[in-house]
Amino acid sequence: MPDILPNWHPAVVHFPIALTLTATGLLLAGQLRVQRDRLLSAARLLLPLAAVSALIAVGMGWQAFATVEHDAAGHLVMLRHRNWALASCLALLAIALVDAWRQRQGKAPGSALALAMLAVSGGLGMTCWLGGEMVYRHGVGVSASTFAIPAPLPEPPVLLPETAIPQESKPPAVHGEHVHKDGKRHHH
Repeated sequence: MPDILPNWHPAVVHFPIALTLTATGLLLAGQLRVQRDRLLSAARLLLPLAAVSALIAVGMGWQAFATVEHDAAGHLVMLRHRNWALASCLALLAIALVDAWRQRQGKAPGSALALAMLAVSGGLGMTCWLGGEMVYRHGVGVSASTFAIPAPLPEPPVLLPETAIPQESKPPAVHGEHVHKDGKRHHH
């Protein structure tokens, strides 16, 4: 694995987030009866994809949990993040399995599915918040060189006004040529 990416969890975690939120939005929009069949079909297609991608993200997160460096405060946030992630993933998996079973029986998704997905989206949102806290507040999983303070830049040279430069140090101008303050010459 490249040094810049110590684990694959950050690379895969965005799939279940996007798929779950999109499926939830489609289910809620389908409750408004606007192109209901298409919206609900799209949501039901995304739901198992969201569940499978959540399982992959949890697996990668478990690997990250065991390998990234962290301090005591970061560890507490990691535990909360892990617990919310596991609960959200298990709920999403259960919803996907129940919906797949209902689809095999030819049952249409009801408003209960949309409400369940809304609840899972809330849990997923809390999981995301805690993941951001780990990275941006506690630096968990971030290379130490990211936090290195850069060396100060050298002071720029002090430019003296034209009057401070002795007149005899300016080279004489040739006909049709003139010299700028910075000492550069050119013809017109």
